[in-house]
Amino acid sequence: MRVLVQNLQKRSGLATELFNEHDCPEVMLVQEINLNSESYSFQASSVSSMGYGTAIGSKFDVSNVTSVLSPYAEFGGIIHKKTTVASIKSIQFVSFHGYNGQPFKNIDKLIAHVEAVLAKLSPGPALFAGDFNSWSPGHMDRCRQYLESAGFHLAYSWPYPGRDQPLDHAFLRGLELKRSENYTCLSDHKGAILELELA
Repeated sequence: MRVLVQNLQKRSGLATELFNEHDCPEVMLVQEINLNSESYSFQASSVSSMGYGTAIGSKFDVSNVTSVLSPYAEFGGIIHKKTTVASIKSIQFVSFHGYNGQPFKNIDKLIAHVEAVLAKLSPGPALFAGDFNSWSPGHMDRCRQYLESAGFHLAYSWPYPGRDQPLDHAFLRGLELKRSENYTCLSDHKGAILELELA
């Protein structure tokens, strides 16, 4: 199964453009989507009234759709990062946009967001991927610890331009990564193409 993972930076129509450019991946996990600007149909999404958030799209049937908000609001107290969870062909997919916490970048609040998502997952194969806002090795170490305790392993991280520390990651449970690549697009984040098989 080919999966595209991308933070879109709210760029209008970018998800649809990437779907066509990358040979119609079977699943798309996107963050910071401008949903109202897309002609590609996303069957699962967790977005604000303005259409910004996360989404999952697939050429297959999508079921068991769940929206998970970060337990903590971002600085200013209004915006909560959103996560979309859905099942496709007996695999759970998580499009994660982690708690950012600018300017303080609080690790505990990011972990609370990870835990809130894990609490919604059932046992079985899963891909937990997206923009973790893992600003430091400490952020990543804690995320890895909590995800490993739920049976996941870090399968792939891809670079964020201009930073030593990647922000975007893919964790797998009950799945095998056969191939991975990253690419550049109009977003400030690079995207990833993952080829997965059941383990």
